[in-house]
Amino acid sequence: MMYNSLLYGGRMLGPYVRLGFYGGFSWMLGLACLAIAVALALSIIAIVRTSKKYVSKGSNAQNIIAERFARGEINREEFEQMKKDLKL
Repeated sequence: MMYNSLLYGGRMLGPYVRLGFYGGFSWMLGLACLAIAVALALSIIAIVRTSKKYVSKGSNAQNIIAERFARGEINREEFEQMKKDLKL
């Protein structure tokens, strides 16, 4: 018992009792968890923001006829008729 009290400060739990959880490095574990949580949140925000950029306005068919009209494949009357047909 004398050996225990001299070496461990009178406690029988071991030399690391005074240092806390994981030998005093519990703050590092907490900091690592916080960094992971922040990185995950920022990743989710970035994914949501970039996914909104790729949502096209209007339907795909409207985009196709607009491109065909721009290239000169169809004339204005055909373009207007197709656009009117798509709005039904």
